[in-house]
Parts: sequence; C-alpha cells; structure tokens
Amino acid sequence: MFQIEENKQTIIISNKSNSVNAQIIPNEGGRLADVKLNDRTIIAEQPQFPYSQSSASAIMFPFVNRIEDGTYTFEGKTYQIACNEPAKNNAIHGLLYTRKFEVYSTDVSETSASVTLQYTYDGTTKGFPFPFDFYVTYKFTETTLDVIMKVTNTGTQNFPFTIGWHPYFVAENLYESTLNFDCETEYTTTLDRSLTNGTTKHTLSKPFQIQNTEFDTAFKLKNPAIEFTTANYKATIKGSATENFVQFFTPSTKNIIAIEPTVGLSNSFNNGIGLQTLEAGKIYEIAWNVAVAKL
Repeated sequence: MFQIEENKQTIIISNKSNSVNAQIIPNEGGRLADVKLNDRTIIAEQPQFPYSQSSASAIMFPFVNRIEDGTYTFEGKTYQIACNEPAKNNAIHGLLYTRKFEVYSTDVSETSASVTLQYTYDGTTKGFPFPFDFYVTYKFTETTLDVIMKVTNTGTQNFPFTIGWHPYFVAENLYESTLNFDCETEYTTTLDRSLTNGTTKHTLSKPFQIQNTEFDTAFKLKNPAIEFTTANYKATIKGSATENFVQFFTPSTKNIIAIEPTVGLSNSFNNGIGLQTLEAGKIYEIAWNVAVAKL
C-alpha cells in the first residue's frame, strides 16, 4: 500500500516496504528533492550543491535553459525578462522554479500514488505578460515515475514557450556509468554564455561510458528514450513530445549528472529551435516516464 504524508515544507510518498520513497517541495517550484524507486535511489539532495545553485529537479517553464540578454520578440513585439544569471547576462530556467505551488489533488492505492500540484501565474512578471495555469503530477509505482505537466493559457493572447525538467541522477560511480540514446542533432554552445550557436557531428558511441566527460551539451533525439545505466540500476527516461530534446550537464559535484528532458533548448526564444506557441484558451500537456530496473 502506498501512502502520502503532507508536512509544512514537504510531501512524502512511500510504500509499505519503503522500496519507493520520494520527497516533493511545493515551495521550491513544486520540485522533487529525493526519489527512490524499486529500492534504488535515483535522485538525492546534495548538501554541497544547494538548490539555489543546482536547480535540481526544477520545472522549467515558460522557457528552458537560457534566453540571451533576457530579450525576445514574439508576434512583432519585443519583451525583456530579468536576467537572473547576471554573470552571463541571461535569463535562466523559466519563471516557476522558485514559486510556491499548492496541492491540487492526491490519490493512493495498493500499487500507486500520485500528487498533483498547481500554480496560477497572473502575467504580471516583467517580460512575460501572459497568464496561465500550470499543473504538475507526479505518479509513482514500484518501478516507475511519471512526471506530467499541463499548461492552460488563461489569457487572451498567444504566448511562446519551451518546457522541461531538470533532474540530477545519482550513481555510485559515474565514471563507469553509461548513457545510451539515439541522436538526431548535437548542438554547440558559446563557451562564455552557454547559448546555442550551431550544430556538430555526433560522435558518442552507443552506449557511451561517461568517464571524465564534462557535459553541458544538448541533443535532439531520434526516439524519445534515454538509458542511464549505473552499477546498481538502469533508468530509462522517455518523453511524450513530438520533438524531444535532452540536455546533459556534469557539475563539479561528484557522481551526479543532470539528464534534462526538454522541448526546446538554450535560447529557443531567439533561435526558434523547439519553440512552441500556446494559443489563448488552449491546453498543452507533456509527460516523462522514468522506469527503473535493478542491476
């Protein structure tokens, strides 16, 4: 039997055997702080790499990664979003990752548990005057996690968007761990500002042993599945979008890697890659499934 425990700062999801255990923090953009599935820890808080620096498991909306100078033009009008990455003069990770979400609904059964959080954006933040309702559902079974995001454009104007999720996966030995995915395009970025500036020939083997690779790299996927294999588990991350992208990032903190499934990439609001438009009154929904096998 699954259970959900709501505390002041966190929501805890677990099952009777504790082979599943997860923590959600509504006040930090509704993010997942820790996840254990199939008795394997796949996401864990890193005290030496706090959320203010890592954006670990952040929900990225209405844009993923970065907007150059925080400036973009949409339907003939130019907008300026505050640059919250001042060292590189970029806007980064969207508008939701520090917002306070509310519990919308919960559900438990013998074999699963789900929590849906909601945030209402009123369109008053400078540079993005487009109101919307945002919902995220986390559904857990013994071996799987579904992350389902739904957005309703509650305004009278269309708006541009990209969307993504920013989890860091843990490994006992990242050096020996592997990634396996089908790449359609590998993108390059500027070294000084981490902005997409072109493409390059994809040369990673399948599977690819991470070793000492320093990733801060985006790819467009041929198919939506990404396999991350460690010493004691294999996680398969799969998205539901028509066009699926992923950003890999290896921080200085050892034995974690960001595997960020997205629609769009760095500076999509200006380069148009993966950029979507949500019409007034319309709904957009996307889901990512994480399946964990023991090794």
